[in-house]
Amino acid sequence: MKQRKWIGIIVAAGVWLGSFGLRAEVLGVCQTPSGTGWLERSDQGDLILHLQGSYHEMGVQHAKLLGPDTEMALRSAKNSIHHEVPFLPASLSVRLLYQFVGKKQAAYVPPQFLEEMEGLSSGSGVPLRTIIALHAMTYLTSCAGAAAWGPASKDGRLYFMRSNDLGILVDPATHTAYHDHGLIVLYQPLDEIPYLMISWPGFVGASDGMNAEGIAVGNMSDPSRFETPAGLPMPFRIKQTLGKAHNLEEAIAWMTKQPLEGGYNFLVADAKIPAAKAIEMDAKSVYVGGWDGPAESNHYTFQGRKYVYEAQPGLLTRTNHPLSSELIAHHEKKLDDGKPHSKSSAQRYQDLRARLVNQDGALDLETLNQILRDHYQSVAWETGPTWGASSHQFVFAPKSGDFLIAFSKGNPLEQGRRQVSAFNQPYHRYNFFELLKRRPE
Repeated sequence: MKQRKWIGIIVAAGVWLGSFGLRAEVLGVCQTPSGTGWLERSDQGDLILHLQGSYHEMGVQHAKLLGPDTEMALRSAKNSIHHEVPFLPASLSVRLLYQFVGKKQAAYVPPQFLEEMEGLSSGSGVPLRTIIALHAMTYLTSCAGAAAWGPASKDGRLYFMRSNDLGILVDPATHTAYHDHGLIVLYQPLDEIPYLMISWPGFVGASDGMNAEGIAVGNMSDPSRFETPAGLPMPFRIKQTLGKAHNLEEAIAWMTKQPLEGGYNFLVADAKIPAAKAIEMDAKSVYVGGWDGPAESNHYTFQGRKYVYEAQPGLLTRTNHPLSSELIAHHEKKLDDGKPHSKSSAQRYQDLRARLVNQDGALDLETLNQILRDHYQSVAWETGPTWGASSHQFVFAPKSGDFLIAFSKGNPLEQGRRQVSAFNQPYHRYNFFELLKRRPE
């Protein structure tokens, strides 16, 4: 018995010591006057970018640590635009995107984020207007998400999930996909709340994330007749909320801050309560409501089809169309194409919602992750070069800080966008608060 005990201790010690060989690899450190930025590759193979200090200096840190990748990102963006508009030179398309979207958006971007983009530009040598144009591409996004808490979750805690369906971009110079360089980014800004978001080299806006106060935010596009770039852009609306909101009330105030600019559905949550709200908005109207809000049990007829929604305690779900009467009146695209396993927003909503309701009372991090993957694998995405793919899928528990993340991997032009999408890739587990404590040692 004693011999077995010692063998067990030796084996356990070997595993423990061996784990140090799998520790994250520090790829670079950038010291600036107000803080230290550093880049690591985790033991699971993901890139984690730590930024600290003023926003301008965090932009410099980003550029210094990911300079060549930032240039790759811009080539990828130009290439993607060229695939969509092949009759125009890529450089002209980028100029037009800046002129008609980016330039107008820039007038409404909070000063600290303009400073961050200026730092990114000065540190990388990439023109500021080109960086602004790259951010303007988010005007074209898709996505899906859900929040579950209270009676809907396994332990009453709040869980949050989101799929980012922005097209996968490919760099023509290296033939690698931009989204192969997906980043887990930890922000520790001066005089703001630390937060985590998922991003890529050269991109400083947020599409989703959580902060150290237990606030979580995710977005989905919602095509509307009332959309304009002359408002606070979505990536900076979310990012500002993550940096400033201490509770759900503050988060909603920041997320609905005027001027409004486009058609979006947002899910905003506070794990401390726990509770979540859905926000539907365009440049003209805003709806805010919880699981028992009027939108969750709404019914209406749109383009000759009737849609009926049923509320479920502690559960909010969204794809790319509104449930509220206020916003459906402004919707400009079809909700349902009538095809089986369709990518249309109504059928995707119904499928995702049914899977969630089927697991009512048992939803947690792992269950939500599997539901999200199963849902996306069931959708019959159309064929095409890059758009319509899932670039990352993110499921998180804001109170504990635990999260699961999967990034797309591979070249969609060679392998097909379904094959390289995040829902067909391995997912990895991390803890936000543990990542915040790490240092480049």
